[in-house]
Amino acid sequence: MESEMGKLLDILGNETRRRILILLTKRPYFVSELSQELGVGQKAVLEHLRILKSAGLIEERTEKIPRGRPRKYYTIRRGFRLEVMLTPYLFGTELYEPKEVRKTSVYSEAQRLIKSTEPTEEKVRELVEFLDSLETRLNEMLEVKRELEEVRLMVETYIENLLRRVAQEDERLFEEIMHELGPKLPRRISTNLNDF
Repeated sequence: MESEMGKLLDILGNETRRRILILLTKRPYFVSELSQELGVGQKAVLEHLRILKSAGLIEERTEKIPRGRPRKYYTIRRGFRLEVMLTPYLFGTELYEPKEVRKTSVYSEAQRLIKSTEPTEEKVRELVEFLDSLETRLNEMLEVKRELEEVRLMVETYIENLLRRVAQEDERLFEEIMHELGPKLPRRISTNLNDF
């Protein structure tokens, strides 16, 4: 896990790759366009794209054009989110992979709005309002998630520090606690205590 995080951060440590990712958040790009925009040779751009693709950050698609052979263009992977967490208790990355969409009431409402036969102006207005309500809900959920993560990390750190003290003062008690509660401990704590 830690080596994966290290690889990912190394990949993102390259300025050209970061610039490519920033461009791809705006729209899909062909290699020649990226090369021109970045002022970097196409061969170098292709190598950066290969690295980003193998890390699962971007995807490529082929598009037919009226004249000439089909061209590949690159986009950020759909439904993908990457978070880097740095708190007083933890440093790490978290990857959120695209999953099958559950057919919830929100999904059904989105489908209804998309398929509606109302006049275009009304349809767009309703979709924009719906999007706004989704954004509000997402922000509220992210705030709750951040709060819960902070509390979780604070409690995990306290447990780890407490168990370290117990291990130094009473090895028998430490063994008993670990025998009973070890399997329930978060993996991070178990790993850190094993290295202790």
